[in-house]
Amino acid sequence: MTQWIFERLAGAAVRRDPNETQLFKTEQTEEGEYAGTDALVREILQNTLDAATGDGPVRLRLALHSASDLPPPERLAAYFGRLREPLRRREIDFSPADVPLLPEGFLVCEDFGTRGLGGDPLLAKDPIPSSSQREDFFWFWRNIGRSGKTGDDLGRWGLGKTVYRAASQVGCMLGLTVRASDGRELLMGQAVLGIHERDGVEYVPEGFWCDGVNELGLPLPIERPDELERFRREWRLTRAPDQPGLSVVVPYVASELKGARILQAICVHFFLPILRGELVVDLVAPDIPAVSLDSESIAGRCREIVWDGPKRTKRHVAPPIDFIRECLRAEANAVPTRVLGQDKLPELSPDAFEPGVFEGLRQALADERLVAVRVRMALPRRRGADAIGELCVFVRRRPDANQVDTYFCREGMTITKLNASARFKGIRGFVVVEPGPLAQLLGDSEGPAHEDWDTSEERPNRIWSKWKGRVKFCRRVVDSMVEMLTPVQTRSDFDLLSDFFSIERPAGPQSAMAKTAGTIEEAAAVAIEEPPPDPGEITPRPHWYRLTGRRGGFRIVRNADNPVPENPRLRVSVAYDLPTGNPLKRWSPFDFDFGRSPELRYRGAKVQVRRVSGNVLTVQIDHEMFSFSIDGFDPHRDLLVRIDEVSEPTAEAAESPETSTMDETPESESVGGLM
Repeated sequence: MTQWIFERLAGAAVRRDPNETQLFKTEQTEEGEYAGTDALVREILQNTLDAATGDGPVRLRLALHSASDLPPPERLAAYFGRLREPLRRREIDFSPADVPLLPEGFLVCEDFGTRGLGGDPLLAKDPIPSSSQREDFFWFWRNIGRSGKTGDDLGRWGLGKTVYRAASQVGCMLGLTVRASDGRELLMGQAVLGIHERDGVEYVPEGFWCDGVNELGLPLPIERPDELERFRREWRLTRAPDQPGLSVVVPYVASELKGARILQAICVHFFLPILRGELVVDLVAPDIPAVSLDSESIAGRCREIVWDGPKRTKRHVAPPIDFIRECLRAEANAVPTRVLGQDKLPELSPDAFEPGVFEGLRQALADERLVAVRVRMALPRRRGADAIGELCVFVRRRPDANQVDTYFCREGMTITKLNASARFKGIRGFVVVEPGPLAQLLGDSEGPAHEDWDTSEERPNRIWSKWKGRVKFCRRVVDSMVEMLTPVQTRSDFDLLSDFFSIERPAGPQSAMAKTAGTIEEAAAVAIEEPPPDPGEITPRPHWYRLTGRRGGFRIVRNADNPVPENPRLRVSVAYDLPTGNPLKRWSPFDFDFGRSPELRYRGAKVQVRRVSGNVLTVQIDHEMFSFSIDGFDPHRDLLVRIDEVSEPTAEAAESPETSTMDETPESESVGGLM
């Protein structure tokens, strides 16, 4: 009999509520947009490509169904009635008949031309590392945050399947696989919600929808033909019993998930395998016409799409499909470098090429022709000989363009947070890393979301040494290529900073310079005919408070040069600084959380402090000889502190119970009122 199985919570077990889904939520989404769209598409497609059998292209079908397509109420109760208790924390109501009262439908993800979930379905512990048997069923269903994938796979973390549950309002997924190895059909489900109590017994967060358990307590997959056929029919699967692959159902999908956003993400993240004929994606959703993306249709579809997504995920503009096609045609004839980085960190310079090659590349870029270079570099291993890694770099100058346009792809997947420097306007670039040692290193340097090549990751340390400089080299390889191939500027460029310091003065010296066709000295003479305007006297306006930074924190005290106003109150907003974007808007509770991060130490005197949010405090000043400080931030990161004077308590602060009065606290004592 099909049922949900949750293990009892043992008395000595660690009490943990899972939060892995937060790793896949995109920052700063707009109203009505699902925060995990990019992660959902990226993880589904990379798992599909990793499971390819090699017999023709892989095909993925994504179908977003409305609530009218759900199974009948009595069957919904059979599927989800047991989840009523663990879903109370999510404030999801159920009908008296145990049906979730949610208006949303479901998502079906089906891949074809793949091997399905092979291996021993009764395996309960890690396979022998030296075994050649792929235990896909074990790694998919019985592990979270652990993966059996290798350096030849796109994924690494064992968290990719989390995106299915993250997109489900009831926190679960149901999956049917047909295995290429033996033709067996196996059906199972998984829910990861929270510790919950039922009939006076506490249960762990993880549960399985299965066909009962064996004598060891291991949940068993469903194999009865009648149950398999009913599941296909109820959830509108298209997979036939003889079609190997995996079909996953995401019930009660997030209401903000839309087909238009999914289509954007597919084109951005996986245009390369689609162009190469390795992947075909079919998308069906209520908000857009049915779409089939293959090597012939993707260019036309990209022209039809409204590109109104965020720039940070590259969904603000269509991928340069025609340019990528040209790069792929030139890939086989890319000019190789010598093996870089054998004695020092890799560096692009004229010496990286055979004699006579460099000048030809420089001239090609100047002539606005495509430059294709295969960069080869030594990758030191912790044990054994160095590996040789390769990537291909393609650049072309476009004087008519007003922005930089660069895409980085590892093994067919776009790494969206990488781009060339903004100062290289008019440069179109493409970097592709094929399977091999460098792809393995860069894949290990990516976080669970696979958006960047990050030197803060620890995974590469298992195999590689001196790897961080090589990852940084790969991140800026387009910048290095353009810098190397661009001749040194020998003439003055009066318009160089015009985008930053531009004042419209039609009769001013800048217009006169533009009309002067003489020497630099003559242009300068025209420029000084009119004296610069007098900006007037600038009067300093110091605050009555003073902010001082120190290692791992900051301090706010009175500025004795100015009087303290009546009923002074400060709003203090804090975040770790970032190279791009607004750090305060991109603050994450994984960085720190006022009142909830035990490493933060609060000290003060003559102040009252309220927690407004995880990175915002209000400080009420009770006496002019006040002081307030916080320590315990990461000393290796730059801290941005914004202070605003406020006249009345904010609504959030007024309602916040997390208040600490710091009256005469010695500077050496730690105040824990916010903790």
